[in-house]
Amino acid sequence: MEKDLIRNFKIEKINKDKSFFMIDEVIVEKDLNIHIKDEIIARLLISPKDIENLTIGYLYNLGYISSIDDINCIRIEDKDSYVILNTQLSKEIVYNTKILRIKKNDLFKLSEIFQNKSEIFKRTGGAHSVGLIKDCKIVKFVEDVSRSNAVDKLIGHILKEKIDISDKFIFTSCRVNEQIIEKIEKIGFSLIVSQSSPTSRAVEIARSKDINLIGFARGERFNIYNKNKNLIVE
Repeated sequence: MEKDLIRNFKIEKINKDKSFFMIDEVIVEKDLNIHIKDEIIARLLISPKDIENLTIGYLYNLGYISSIDDINCIRIEDKDSYVILNTQLSKEIVYNTKILRIKKNDLFKLSEIFQNKSEIFKRTGGAHSVGLIKDCKIVKFVEDVSRSNAVDKLIGHILKEKIDISDKFIFTSCRVNEQIIEKIEKIGFSLIVSQSSPTSRAVEIARSKDINLIGFARGERFNIYNKNKNLIVE
C-alpha cells in the first residue's frame, strides 16, 4: 500500500471505564489544483493516488472533454495537475446497452468481496470505494477520501483505457446522491449498485433517466429502487 495514503497520529482513546494513548491511522487528504493553460479550473481535496485518472474523469464530467483524445497531455507535479487540451472536441462515445443478468447469490458474494477489498477503509474507516464490475467480478477498483473523486477516478480509467462499459456496471460503498447518479448516467452506465443508501434525488433521476439502481447491497440482501427491461435479476 502507498505510504502516502495513511498517516499516523498519537491520540487519546476513551472507553467507558478507561482511557489510554495510542497511535491511530488516519486517511490522508491533500489539495489538488487542476490547471488548463494558465487557469486553475478546480481545487479538490483528494487521496493522492490515481491523480491522472481523477483529472480525466473530472474534466469529462464538467464537459471540458468528450473522450481521452481531447487531451494533448497531462503533467502531475505534487499538488498540481496541468492539462493541455486539443483545440477541437472529439465526438462523445455512445455505448449500446446490453442485457445485464445478475444472480442474487453472485451479488451477495460480490458485496462480501468488495467490503474486504479496501485496506485503507479497514485501517482508517475514511475511504470511499468504487468498482467496475463485469459478471459480478471486480475489473477495476478505486478509492478516495471523496465519493465524487472515486467515481471520477473510475471514469477517468475507463476513458483512458477506452473500455467498453456496455456489459459492465458500477458497484460502490458510498451513498448514491444526485451528483453520483448524474456522473454514471453521463458516461452511459445502465446500473449502479451501492452498499449504502440512495438519496431521494438519486431515485428520482434514476427513474426519470431509466437507470437501474440498487442500494443496501450488504450481506444477503439488497433493495431495487429502479429496474428496467435491460436488467434481469435471477
